[in-house]
Amino acid sequence: MNRSMLTLVCGLTLLTTMGISSLLPSLPLLAAHFDAPPEESWKIISAFALPGLLCVPLVGVWADRYGRKRVLVPALLLFAFGGLCCMFARTFSELLFFRALQGAGSAPLGLLYATIIADTWQGEQRLKAMSRSAIFLGLGTAAGPALGGALSMLHWNLPFLLCLPALPVAALAARLPLLRPEKRGSFRAYAGEVLACARQKQTMVLLALTLLTFTMLSGPIITAFPLLASQKFQASTLESGLIIAVSSLASGLAALLLPLLYRRASTRALLLASCGLYAAALCSLAGTSALWLLPLPITVYGFAQGLNIPLASTLLTGQASDEQRAGLMAANAVLLRLGQNVGPLLFGALTGLIGPAGAIASGTALAAIMAVLVAATSLPRLRPRESTE
Repeated sequence: MNRSMLTLVCGLTLLTTMGISSLLPSLPLLAAHFDAPPEESWKIISAFALPGLLCVPLVGVWADRYGRKRVLVPALLLFAFGGLCCMFARTFSELLFFRALQGAGSAPLGLLYATIIADTWQGEQRLKAMSRSAIFLGLGTAAGPALGGALSMLHWNLPFLLCLPALPVAALAARLPLLRPEKRGSFRAYAGEVLACARQKQTMVLLALTLLTFTMLSGPIITAFPLLASQKFQASTLESGLIIAVSSLASGLAALLLPLLYRRASTRALLLASCGLYAAALCSLAGTSALWLLPLPITVYGFAQGLNIPLASTLLTGQASDEQRAGLMAANAVLLRLGQNVGPLLFGALTGLIGPAGAIASGTALAAIMAVLVAATSLPRLRPRESTE
């Protein structure tokens, strides 16, 4: 494999996670430093996430029309600049403004690392590269809170230094031969081609999997599980965070094993297995009777994530040509962020009605819908020339 390109992809994956995960333990400290009410600390995350949601569709178009590099390098520089500015913010409003700048720079990273993988590799090599990136996604999600929390103990602004790796990643991106698709016709024609690609049954199912996967993650796991751990087991925030981090490590392990598993099972079988693991994990979480048992179902959940996300992403990138791929991945990124916003709203309401255990158990409905979609669709099978099964 192209080691320089793989290094770029893994660097982008890490940066994608660090923008939010590294600040989660520091939110109360940041709010206190700027004399903001504790209940407004969520704005520090929202200010970062909202520009990404707004910018992603434009980023996909620009990357297809003008090339990956012309979008990626400025985005990385903006990510680093916004993060460094946060270190010198004097008011809470300034902090939110600079976080929005950093979030705008972060917007292209999540969709372009998958796009670059698809531009560079085919078939099982593409799956292998996507699995490697998923390992770094899990590591970043697990290590980000610990690293950011440790730095914040030294000074409130030190976690923002974690934006600096964007600079060497930008230098690497600048010297690599990233794809610049040929322009074909008008923007209207381009938009029609992307829309036609998105309307294919296989593509629609893969996009739906993204929405459901991240609704499940942000709902039962991120929203309801900490309440369950706190109310039922009197777990501290540190204990809850460490338990959730176990799922990220399990996800990385599954991603590492995915290329090997793929040689022994079909695309559909692996995705159905992930749906079954999701359901088993959520049911077990809801019914667990002791704190020390919680890491087991969380590990099962993380393993399901490590099978599902890289495999579904790999299949989705194969649904579009070079000229429409970033646009399709932008649509996927919008649905991902939509799931991240719908999950807390939906499962927060369910938690109020039926309690955290009931809300977690009800997440199995999402896993069941995913399983039905996968079972009813003839999904592609990766081969050197992207043939289908």
